[in-house]
Amino acid sequence: ICLGGLYLPEYQATVGPQTVADMRDLSADIVFIGCDGLTLETGLTTPHVLVAEVGATMATRAGRVVAVADGSRIGRRGFTPIVPLDAVDVLITDATAEREELGRARELGLEIVLA
Repeated sequence: ICLGGLYLPEYQATVGPQTVADMRDLSADIVFIGCDGLTLETGLTTPHVLVAEVGATMATRAGRVVAVADGSRIGRRGFTPIVPLDAVDVLITDATAEREELGRARELGLEIVLA
């Protein structure tokens, strides 16, 4: 399925009102959301407002939300929030992620998968 909207090649994503409207008619068991930053306080973040809107909309249409972020993104705060951390069920990251941040996330009930 290719959703309508404005295509952003640097994000390999469509965004904008048409994309969001199209997603409201869809549902998913699982959504995978990438991010440029992830902290306990701000949740998942990105520098692009329209990308954040698409991610937030899809998160509301899925049964489970999986965040995907390499270790350099953990503990980094981005410009625009996508979803708060309590909206995320699983975080997939790598072994470079700061252990203290991961431990705090686990305490909040977030499942962590090191890949």
